[in-house]
Amino acid sequence: MKRALFAAAGTLFAALSLFFIYYSLRLTYINLAVPSVAAHRQTGMYIGAVVFPVAAAGFGWISCKCWKRY
Repeated sequence: MKRALFAAAGTLFAALSLFFIYYSLRLTYINLAVPSVAAHRQTGMYIGAVVFPVAAAGFGWISCKCWKRY
């Protein structure tokens, strides 16, 4: 039972990490490649540029810890 729980948690946190990696790349693309957005940048984009990679790294680290306990 414990092994199944750690495997499920590891998979869930890996999926969350991949989600935040995707959004980090998407935010970077939008900031650099879409000129109409560059004129209207808001604080949320700058916050996301810091928070999304930190969240991706954090969830990835938790996923690794869960898979090591598996």
